[in-house]
Amino acid sequence: MNTFVQMRVTNSIRLSVFVLCCAASQAWGANAIVFSEHCLEAQKALFKFELDAAASHLAIASETNPENAAVNYLMVMHSMLSFTTNETKQGFVTFDSLKGLAIKNISSAADNDGARDFLLEEVYFYSSVVNGKKGNNLAAANDVRNCYKYGTQVLKNYPKYIAAKKSLGLLQSGFGSLPTNYQKLVQFFGFESSMDKGLEDLNSFITAKSDRPEWDVMKKEAQFFVASIHLYLKNDKVTAWDLIDSLTKDHKQNPLSRFARVNFADKCRKNDEIIRVISQGQHSATQKQIPFLSFMLGKAKLNRLDPDADTYLLQYIDQYQGESYVKSCYQKLVWHSAINGNDDKYDYYLNLLKQTGSTELEEDEQAQKFATQRLNLNSTLLKTRLLFDGGYYAKALKIIRPKKAGDFSKGIERTEYFYRKGRIYDVLNNIDLAKAFYLEAIQEGILLPQYYASYATLYLAEMYERNGDDVNAKKYFKMSMSYDANKEYKKSIEHRAKNGLDRIDQN
Repeated sequence: MNTFVQMRVTNSIRLSVFVLCCAASQAWGANAIVFSEHCLEAQKALFKFELDAAASHLAIASETNPENAAVNYLMVMHSMLSFTTNETKQGFVTFDSLKGLAIKNISSAADNDGARDFLLEEVYFYSSVVNGKKGNNLAAANDVRNCYKYGTQVLKNYPKYIAAKKSLGLLQSGFGSLPTNYQKLVQFFGFESSMDKGLEDLNSFITAKSDRPEWDVMKKEAQFFVASIHLYLKNDKVTAWDLIDSLTKDHKQNPLSRFARVNFADKCRKNDEIIRVISQGQHSATQKQIPFLSFMLGKAKLNRLDPDADTYLLQYIDQYQGESYVKSCYQKLVWHSAINGNDDKYDYYLNLLKQTGSTELEEDEQAQKFATQRLNLNSTLLKTRLLFDGGYYAKALKIIRPKKAGDFSKGIERTEYFYRKGRIYDVLNNIDLAKAFYLEAIQEGILLPQYYASYATLYLAEMYERNGDDVNAKKYFKMSMSYDANKEYKKSIEHRAKNGLDRIDQN
């Protein structure tokens, strides 16, 4: 039995022990909430993704005090981390079981200072993350409702228990960016959205003085939330990266910091940083518990056109037991085969793309459409795209600059040509050329199923926003969501456009 499998078996056994201990604790009567020494050590271990160490501490804490509902909360966090990094069916079943026990045991605890409702808020928040990953949208929306309910209840009854502002602040910041069907649910529940209010609440918790040692780790989690708001909602990559850079200095020793740093580096187009950070931990047993890092390394190497990119993409397929990013991974293996001239592997991976994985994620849905459309890959456009995604703008421009529109067939190829040039000139701050190519992409691609026209419109809106032209920015944000023919990345485009409109309205 290899080390990776042994770790999984060990975690499975320990989680089973947790469930039994929790079930037994219900016979003891009213529960208490105590962050004992072993609970605090487990909490620290969880934020380093040391799941085995956390499991050991929680087992001892549960045996020492079966009535301690703080153990239930930490077990839910443990299970959430385990599921979201591997997404196995059994992982979801285990999480759902632990969540039910936690809600029951925490609810029966006395609430003398706000801790009971705060832990319920946290359990429902982590449940919303798991259900969101699972694609259970209605369940996730209900989790958000309960999280909001318990968080506001804490602050109403115990204003000094400001840890409740952690998850509540993130939810308040992000409500305006929810998809339309989610947003209607949120509005129905009467929740309000404000990025600035959410940031204010998070920062008030981060800077608050407290003698509660369990809040120390939670404050770091809140700092990650602040960085996420700047990245995803405020579209401020500079601030987001500065924050995450300072928060993840321990990435060599902490796989969870490594995971966060890599995700932010990907969105901030710091491709070499992704390769550097993940490569340092390639032989770490703990890192192998996060297969997504192998996917990100393969993706980053592909963006750099490295010939060994397929090694790490295949490593992800081998390590991962879920279905997310499987189709996207095979699509990248198809691309790798295309730029390296391997026709046999191209067809092999294309067939696997069609047959495996799910389409819950937009990336996977897009990969499936690519497989069924059987579009011819243009080498110039593919290499330009990959280099651009990696942040190698000068190299991308060098490949595509000599090409003219007439070098590409009308329709998809020519639209993508305009779009790729627009993107490059945009990031190089050549505003006039960027606008010209974006407008050409919109005109050429407005009736195509591909995303180029919608995203060109969205980036044009963000360009106007950066330059203080709110009128045109709002115009193009709204337009980006209106192209019915463009079927790809609809949720992502809607998400970003609504964030943009919210930013303008809150200025």
